[in-house]
Amino acid sequence: MGVVLVALLGGSFVILETYEGQLVDSLDVSLEQQVADRVALLENGGPKDSLTTVLQDEAFVWIGTKDGTVTAQGGAIFPLENPVPNPIGTTMDLALLVEERKPNEIEQERMVLRLASGETTEGQVVLAGAELEVIDDAVGGLARLFAIAVPIMVALVGALAWFITGRALQPVGAIRRQAERISGTTLAERVPVPDSGDEIEDLGRTVNQMLGRIEHHDIAIRQFSSDASHELKSPIANIRALVETRDSDDPRWNATRGKISSETDRLGGLVDNLLFLATHYDEDRAIDLAPVALDELLFAEAELVSATNELRVDLSDVEPITVFGAVADLERAVRNLVDNATRHAERRIAFGLAKDSEWVVLSIADDGPGVPAADRDVVFERFARLDEARARNDGGTGLGLNIVRQIAIAHGGTVDISDADLGGARFELRLPASSAD
Repeated sequence: MGVVLVALLGGSFVILETYEGQLVDSLDVSLEQQVADRVALLENGGPKDSLTTVLQDEAFVWIGTKDGTVTAQGGAIFPLENPVPNPIGTTMDLALLVEERKPNEIEQERMVLRLASGETTEGQVVLAGAELEVIDDAVGGLARLFAIAVPIMVALVGALAWFITGRALQPVGAIRRQAERISGTTLAERVPVPDSGDEIEDLGRTVNQMLGRIEHHDIAIRQFSSDASHELKSPIANIRALVETRDSDDPRWNATRGKISSETDRLGGLVDNLLFLATHYDEDRAIDLAPVALDELLFAEAELVSATNELRVDLSDVEPITVFGAVADLERAVRNLVDNATRHAERRIAFGLAKDSEWVVLSIADDGPGVPAADRDVVFERFARLDEARARNDGGTGLGLNIVRQIAIAHGGTVDISDADLGGARFELRLPASSAD
C-alpha cells in the first residue's frame, strides 16, 4: 500500500502543478489580450468608456504614464503606488499596495498581482492586472479534493488487493496444507492442482512431480534395503552354521574352513557391490573423466583368468582403443562382465573391442549355456538370478550386471546380450565413440 500511496501523492502533485500552470497561462492570455485591445483603442481613438472595463473579478485596468500618473483606471483594485513594471511589455508577478473595493467595504493591503503591460507610440502605459489569490483558491480547492480522495482510493485499492490476493492465493494455501500433511508414510498423496492456467497451477504440478520422484526414490530405497538385508542373511547364516557345527579338532574342519572362506568372500563381494550402488549411481553425480585404455583392461583381465582357471581366452578381436570415462567404474564394469563369463563358461571365453562410426563396442562371450531371450532384461535387475542354486555356489550376488548397466548409462552407453558364436552368451558394452581418443 505504501507504493500506491506514493504513486497517488506523486500523481496528485503533478496534476496540481499542471492545473496551476494552465490557470496562470489562461490568465496571462486574458490579461495580454486586454492590454493589446486598449493599446489599439488608444492608438485609433476608440471609445473611452471601454478602456477601463474589466473582465475578471478582483482585477483592474490602469492607464497612465511611466512615472505613475493615472489617466484612467477601473475595476475592484486600485494601486496606491506606481504599478508600472520594468520592463514594459512583459507579464509578471508584482507585489503592490492596493485598495480593494468590495460591497460596503474598502480595504488596503499589499498583495501579489499578475500584471500584463503595454505602451502606445505616444508613451501611454496600459496595465491589466488580477489578484493571484483567485488561482490559489482554485488550486487549493483541488488540493483539498485530493486530500479526501487519495486516502479513500488507497483504502479501496488496499481492500481490493487484499480480496484479490486472498482469492488468488487460496490454491497456494490448499497446496501448503496438503504438503504439511504428507509424510514419509503418505508419499502416495498429492497436492491439489487448480485449473487456473497460471503459475499456481504450474506450482501444483511441479510439487506433484517432485512428490512422485520422492515416492519412486523411497520405494527404490525400501526395495533395495529389503533385498540387501535378505541377501546378507544367507552368507551370515551359513557362516554361523558352519562355525557352530564344527570344532577345530574335527577331521572335517579343513573342508569347513574352505566353505567359511568362500562364504566370507561372497559376503565381502556383496557388501562391496552394495556400497558401490549406494554411493555412486543411486543419485546423479558428476563423472571425473580421464583416458581409459580399454584394450589394456581386457589384457589384464585375460591374464587374471588364465592364472586362476583353465579357461582359454581369445583376444584376437581386441583393437587398441582409449575412451574418456571414470577409470575405476569402467574397470569394475569390465571385471563384472569377465567374472560373469568366467562363472558360466565351460572351456573358452572371447574378448572383443572395436569402434564403428557411433560406438566403441566392448564384447565378452562365453561357451556356456547362454541366456534365454525372455530373460535378457531380467538379468540386469538387482539380485536377479536365473539359476539360484548355481549362483550361490559360484559366488554370484545378483548385482554385478546391474552395476554394469548403471555404469553404461552414466557414460551415455548401453549394455546388451545376444547369442555368442561360441554357443553361449555375448555381453556387449557400448560407449559413445565421441569419447574415444
